[in-house]
Amino acid sequence: MNFLDLLNAVARVAKPAHTSFTSLTSMDVKFVDTDIDSLDGLMILMYMCMIYDISDSVAKEFHPASPQELYDFIEKYKTRDPESIEAALEMIK
Repeated sequence: MNFLDLLNAVARVAKPAHTSFTSLTSMDVKFVDTDIDSLDGLMILMYMCMIYDISDSVAKEFHPASPQELYDFIEKYKTRDPESIEAALEMIK
């Protein structure tokens, strides 16, 4: 499963329906340079922690600046992997 594809799918869930979203195309882009604001970022982090079963206590002080930082964090602390993007999205409904 491609991490950026999953991240983009989760971001679409996290962003309010009335706002625009441009898919992330690079692991190195800074979130501040995209249309993901701080609340969107918090929701994305919360959802990714649910998907990968990462403890809230580990995540509460983490503020990733890029998809790569988020990916590295997930790789370090995850306790499960979703089977697919569809399965991951089911976990956050």
